[in-house]
Amino acid sequence: MKKLILTLLLFTGIGCSTMAQQTDETKKISINMTATEYIEADLVIFNININAEGKSPQEAFNTHKKRERVLAELLKEFEIKDEDIRFQPISINKRYRNDNRSQVSMTNQQVSVTFGNFDIYEEIQVTLIENGFDSFNGSFSSTQLQQGKDKALIKAIESAKQKAQLIASTTGVPLGEVITINYSDYMVSTPITLRGTNSLMVETADASMMDFEQSVSVTASISIEFGIN
Repeated sequence: MKKLILTLLLFTGIGCSTMAQQTDETKKISINMTATEYIEADLVIFNININAEGKSPQEAFNTHKKRERVLAELLKEFEIKDEDIRFQPISINKRYRNDNRSQVSMTNQQVSVTFGNFDIYEEIQVTLIENGFDSFNGSFSSTQLQQGKDKALIKAIESAKQKAQLIASTTGVPLGEVITINYSDYMVSTPITLRGTNSLMVETADASMMDFEQSVSVTASISIEFGIN
């Protein structure tokens, strides 16, 4: 009889513990909120693909080095700092032409340049096109990205708190402390749609689309769980 009573008490205790845990898990409000901050664009990120083609690897490599030299001299001319230049090593590979009979050697090298002088953007493109470059693009960025991320995060937190307080007051329950917080942020940059091709000729004039102010949007997303007292 004593063993039977002990067994019954044990199962009863487990049952109560499980119910209490389930009740605690439901005593919270989960809020997901996203906020966006717009900041002035004061940088251009210019991505250039240096490539060349030849009947032999040496021929392709020589052509590539000529184009690489043009770009290097251009960046020095516009006084682009070393820390604002990122590049990958040259890669060379072979591929068949469309007839699947003859092979050609091709080179490829990715270069990314960041600068704040918008006036030189179109000048650089014209020079690149004139020297056989056919693949490059740009996008806007800002030196105030971190400040923009912080502002977007503050907006998201304040909005989440307001939403949680509204839900709690409307349902007649007191809002408790924060239980968990998860957040992320990212930038959505406005692309510069002008893209180089062999046949593209950019006309220089006094007026330019680069004269107009641009903005970069920074978005922060946050998930907050508030306890309910």
